[in-house]
Amino acid sequence: MMGIETVLNILCWTPLAKPIRAIRLIKINRIARENYVRKKIDRLLNKIMTQHGDLLF
Repeated sequence: MMGIETVLNILCWTPLAKPIRAIRLIKINRIARENYVRKKIDRLLNKIMTQHGDLLF
């Protein structure tokens, strides 16, 4: 059975290629944004832990 990615890869060779590329680009940008925010939050939490770790016990 073919997965959704396989179907999308096949459709990339049809006139539907442009919308499929747009959908994939939206997905890539969303994941990149999520990763950026996650890293930013991690840095902030590490900074808080370093500066105020003694208050957590």
